[in-house]
Amino acid sequence: MHHRQILDMALRDLPAEKAAYLSRVADNLSRDPVLDERSHLLYPVLAAAARGIEPVLEPAECATLVTGFLTSHAEGIAQTLYSAAYLRDGVRAMAPWAARLQADISSTILDQLAQGQLQLAEPKVWRFRADGRGDADFPYGDEDQEMD
Repeated sequence: MHHRQILDMALRDLPAEKAAYLSRVADNLSRDPVLDERSHLLYPVLAAAARGIEPVLEPAECATLVTGFLTSHAEGIAQTLYSAAYLRDGVRAMAPWAARLQADISSTILDQLAQGQLQLAEPKVWRFRADGRGDADFPYGDEDQEMD
C-alpha cells in the first residue's frame, strides 16, 4: 500500500482549496529524503490533522514544519500507529498527534503574523438593505443618525 493514499482519502472530504493546498504540502514531503524511512508515520497524522490545517503558509514551509514535527515525535507516533487503538479507530487514535501538529503550525502562523512577516487577506464584508433606500444600514442604522 502506498501510504499517501491515507491522506488522499482524507482530502476527499475537504473543500477544494484546502485539499489542493495539503496535496502540495504532501508533494513537498514526498521529495524530502529525511522521510524516506518514515513516510508511513507521516500520512496518518497529516490525514487526521488535515481538517484543522489552514492554507496560510507556503506549502514548502508547512512541509518543513511537518518534517520537524515527525522527526521530534516519530517514536510516539509509531507507538500509536502500531497500537490496537489505531486498528479500531485510526483517526481517534491519531487525534492527539494531529492536535499537536495543528498547534505547531498555528503557532508558527501566529508568530509570523505578530512579526509582520505574514499578511492575511482581508475578509469581504457584504451589506444588505431592507427597504431599498441607499442611506439605511440593514438591520441597524447609524446610531448617530437621528430617527425620522
